[in-house]
Amino acid sequence: MNLLFLALGYILGSLPIAYLVAKARGVDVFSTGTRNPGAANVFRKIGRGPGVAVLLGDVLKGAAPVAAAQIADVPTWWAFAAGLAALAGHWYPLFLRFRGGAGLATAIGVGYALMPLPALLATPPALAWLAWRRDTGTTAALGFTVLFLAVLLLKEPLPLALAICALPGLALARERLLPKLGAKG
Repeated sequence: MNLLFLALGYILGSLPIAYLVAKARGVDVFSTGTRNPGAANVFRKIGRGPGVAVLLGDVLKGAAPVAAAQIADVPTWWAFAAGLAALAGHWYPLFLRFRGGAGLATAIGVGYALMPLPALLATPPALAWLAWRRDTGTTAALGFTVLFLAVLLLKEPLPLALAICALPGLALARERLLPKLGAKG
């Protein structure tokens, strides 16, 4: 049964929300801006409303498989694995010939589902930073740093917090390092 949540995570993560929203506006997300099928590219090149829709959709596709696993009362690490599977689906979506985005919003969704209070505490400073700097990479770093500090203050499980806080690092490393190494994706 636990493997079912991994499959659910991957399928949900593979849903090409940015691609579909951009296509509905007559734009090929792979031909505009950063050519990345993610919320930031849609926000910058198509508009605020479509960008917010993609952001919320990508957050939801990270949170949903984790929440489903939690509802089914599977062990926490399996719920985390379902979130990782959603992230892998966003990175390598079945429906876009494995050409996906960075996955920061999907990672945020996993964090919200596993540690909602620390994630809620991290949101205001992250949003303020995003409004000021308009840089999703540093915003994610700040948000997950504040999440980690909130975990320490609230005495949440440290190993799980470390795993969650590693997600944006994985997303950024995949996005920024793999193209330099000649990898596709």
